[in-house]
Amino acid sequence: MKKNIILIISIICFKSIVYGQYDEFKEIIENTDAYKEKVTKINELAWKNRKEYSIGIFYAQEAKKISDSLGYDEGISTSLTRLGVIEKIRGNNLKAIEHYKGSLKIEEKLKNFYGISRAKIQIGRIYQKEKEYEKALEYSKEALIAAEKQSNKKLLATVYYTIATIYYSIENFEKSLANYFLSLEIRKKVDDTKGLARDYLDIGNIYNKTFKYNKAFVYLKKSLSLYKKNNNERGLSKVYNGLGINYYKKEELDSALFYYSKSLAIKNELKDLDKADIMNNIGLLYKEKELFDLAINYFRQSIEISEGNKKDYQLINSYYNLGELYRKKKDYKNAIQFLNKSLKLTNKYNEKYTKLQLLMSLAETYENLKEYEKASFFNESHIVLRDSIDATYRALEAFESKYEREKQKNQLLVKEKEIDKEKNLRIVAENRKKTIQLYALTGGIALIALLFFALFFAYKSKKAKELAEKTKEIEVQRNIELLKKQELKSIKAMINGQESERKRIAQDLHDRLGSMLSMVKLNYKSIEDNIDKLKEENKKQYSQANALLDEACNAVREIAHNMVSGVLTKFGLVAALEDLKNTIKGTNTFQLELITHGLDDRLENNLEMELYGIVQELIHNVIKHAKASEVSVQLLKRSDSLNLTVIDDGVGFDNSIEVTESGMGLKGVASRVNALNGTIDIDTGRGNGTTINIEVPI
Repeated sequence: MKKNIILIISIICFKSIVYGQYDEFKEIIENTDAYKEKVTKINELAWKNRKEYSIGIFYAQEAKKISDSLGYDEGISTSLTRLGVIEKIRGNNLKAIEHYKGSLKIEEKLKNFYGISRAKIQIGRIYQKEKEYEKALEYSKEALIAAEKQSNKKLLATVYYTIATIYYSIENFEKSLANYFLSLEIRKKVDDTKGLARDYLDIGNIYNKTFKYNKAFVYLKKSLSLYKKNNNERGLSKVYNGLGINYYKKEELDSALFYYSKSLAIKNELKDLDKADIMNNIGLLYKEKELFDLAINYFRQSIEISEGNKKDYQLINSYYNLGELYRKKKDYKNAIQFLNKSLKLTNKYNEKYTKLQLLMSLAETYENLKEYEKASFFNESHIVLRDSIDATYRALEAFESKYEREKQKNQLLVKEKEIDKEKNLRIVAENRKKTIQLYALTGGIALIALLFFALFFAYKSKKAKELAEKTKEIEVQRNIELLKKQELKSIKAMINGQESERKRIAQDLHDRLGSMLSMVKLNYKSIEDNIDKLKEENKKQYSQANALLDEACNAVREIAHNMVSGVLTKFGLVAALEDLKNTIKGTNTFQLELITHGLDDRLENNLEMELYGIVQELIHNVIKHAKASEVSVQLLKRSDSLNLTVIDDGVGFDNSIEVTESGMGLKGVASRVNALNGTIDIDTGRGNGTTINIEVPI
């Protein structure tokens, strides 16, 4: 009776809020008998109407009231999550966090790892929006721990993605990229093309910011292909804007304007008013072309749009760029006006990095006006803020270190509890077994007493025989162990001898044979001075012999280097790859980037050797065929596998033809991967670079 009265009152309140939605709600109330099902359907209505604040809030609160009356924890948690979503959309971030924390408390009580991860990732995102990055990282990493305890791979990828965006916000691009790549690998396995497109876009934007424009272009093109496949117009607009930035940074201004215009056209077609950033980018382009009137027009349009959308956060860059333009025109009065407007907003939103640039611009502007006191003030403020930013980075690193220690400590406690539990179970089982044995012993003691004298002498004889056999077995085992120790000692001596012999041979190759070949080369060089005097047939023979001599010199150096190198054996795979990177750097062939994650401990020796050989072969292929300027080697270790990705921005090749007919290097790589029970995936095409992805179980 009490529940029905509550529902009637709810209906009356609801009718006063939104009459047009009444029928659907009434249908659920009157025709759904099971209360849990009723809660589920009303929560679905709340989600459906999440962007209609009053309606969505009403549904979520009604679902929570019914769940409270039933003591239905799952329903309460879902209702609180719906309330958190609606308040977050509304911009009421503190209320949203309060609702999500209420949901989190229930999910932890229920030990629902999916719900725990979902709540913590939402809280982390809100703290990120509020620019409280330490809290954002704390909750996101806790969400990762919960996500790893259940099989929802898509959720795990989302957590990695969120952590990557937080590191991006604090401009820690190395850790941001590492988490983006972890997200990418999972999304590929679950065929999450929507998430892949977003990851590729963000990675492209990072490479744009870090001046690696060729890599940025590769990832932006991948994102573009997926957004086209999914007919995602909003995503296409973002990619076109990223491509415009890419061409702008490469000073290809006409191409940049082409892509900016495509991005803007989509915004106009979708009637999306949030186009202030694109207007600002076009303004920067015209400023670069020194078309100052056009640039000012676009900056002012960007400002007008941001003010109309009440997104004063977007005004920071527009005010700054307009101020810089006026400064370039030596209109210092207007420059100071807009630079100060931007500075005021950076204080409001705690945009330290933009503020750092603004303070320096204001200092230089006042210096141009010969107002040295103000110039000195802004210059000193710039120095103080720079030191503060450095301190923030150090504090964040200290926080992460503390977090990892606490995480390891908690994991150790959990493991100890599991060990204690297993130990107690084992003790109980042993006690039960002993009790059964005691009963059996008591029952058979009378029989044993009767048979004791009859069996005594036979038993004594048997035990003596068993003791002799046992003694013999112990002696045999001792001899086997001695032989094993001697064998290990011999193997160790052999390995040491082999290493010494390799070094001696390498030294001889380099010092003796290398020197001899060099002397021969000098003699050939002396002939070059008189080569015109040789007959045409002798000139050809001379050229062939000289080429063979060069090849022999290179082979001797390469053999000597390969034989003497012990970095892989002594220091492990990461050190060997770093050594390879330095070797490539010294040749000025191309720029090699190395990214590793999770390889704090050494791998099994054979696996390290095979992986190093694979990387060597792939780098050799790039040198020989790719004509690349930038190559990225990414090695990521997870709990059950290793992922190796090698990306180049070279000419690429026709995968269906070249690998099968002439790609002997790639065939060798494939054979190595198959031997490790791994998989290899090649993404390439003529003119599009090459991405080779290898997955190896561990």
